Amino acid sequence: MTDDAEAWAATAPWYDLDLEGVDEDVEMFRALAGSRGGSVLELGCGTGRVAIPLARDGLRVTGVDYSAAMLDVARARAKAEGVRATWLQGDMRDVRLGRTFNTVIVPFGSLQHMATPDEVVQALETVAAHLGRSGYAVIDIEAPHPEDIEPGPRPLVMHWTRPWNGGQVSKLVAVEAHPSEGVREVTFHYDVQPAGGALHRDSHTFTLRVISAGELELAARLAGLELVSAYGDYEGSPVADGDDRHIAVFAHARRRR
Repeated sequence: MTDDAEAWAATAPWYDLDLEGVDEDVEMFRALAGSRGGSVLELGCGTGRVAIPLARDGLRVTGVDYSAAMLDVARARAKAEGVRATWLQGDMRDVRLGRTFNTVIVPFGSLQHMATPDEVVQALETVAAHLGRSGYAVIDIEAPHPEDIEPGPRPLVMHWTRPWNGGQVSKLVAVEAHPSEGVREVTFHYDVQPAGGALHRDSHTFTLRVISAGELELAARLAGLELVSAYGDYEGSPVADGDDRHIAVFAHARRRR
């Protein structure tokens, strides 16, 4: 992982605005974690978009994130909504909490912040270390797309403009693919126009790994996990060419129940 944890401070204030209305995955995680009951560990919890609904369901949720700024937003959101959860700063490559959970989740491409195959394995070793012997781990990543193997920069794209505190915020995205390394360099630009102030830009550049289904399964095997099932969307459809997402469910090798 090449990103500086505190570089995410530029993104944290706009993260919930960015993902406004993105909740298709939340119901899936509620169903999967709810079926196991008890405790949930979310690695890469961000601002609590998934963790808080799980905690609201009565699950004992621990959220771990690399960014203190993201966790500050999560704590404030949970407090405002009257939801109790545990929020901890940590690196999913090596964090060890000294306990196991009924369910471990890594939602919405958080695993793709592991820049190398070794880091993917390290993150899945963290998953395995915290997964109860009869528990399930759920990993959600982007399925690879043709543009991921086209080298060079893509045109700057305007993603959205949304109202904010009487002003507005616009998000622009720049992507440069490095297929020989299996990664993309992504830059988010947030152009902020306050109601009564000057326009300013908050920017953040980070690395995202392109992870195939085969790489994910192999990394999980190296971490002592085995694939239980895989889906091509949040409704549980079979994996197919052209999918936007790849959702994989893992259990401890040879100990599935």
